[in-house]
Formats: sequence, structure tokens, C-alpha cells
Amino acid sequence: MLAYSLLKLGVAQSALGTVLSRATSLRADLKLSFREAVQNLLSWALSSPSRSIDDLMHEVEDLFI
Repeated sequence: MLAYSLLKLGVAQSALGTVLSRATSLRADLKLSFREAVQNLLSWALSSPSRSIDDLMHEVEDLFI
């Protein structure tokens, strides 16, 4: 009974480690994607000096509709 419980506990900890490593990897991927999206948005906004802030905001809002 003790051996079985220890084996089950080892499997549970191994699974937890896998989940945590994948969550950490996903977090890093999301952080990188968010950073790239913000950089692209700022680059786009700065390359449009003839547009007003309101015009830019309307275009951004249209992306999410």
C-alpha cells in the first residue's frame, strides 16, 4: 500500500511539473506576443503623423469589432 501510494504521488508530482513548465512556456510566449503587438501598434501610430489621435483610435477600435 505504501509503495503504491508513493508511486502515485510521484506520477502526480511529475504531471504537476509538466503542467507548470508548459504554463511557464505559455506565459513567456504570451509576453513576447504582447510585446510585439505593442511595438507594432506604436510603430504604426508613429508612422501616421497626419492622422489625429481620434482617427487612430477609431481604426484600432475597428480592429476589434
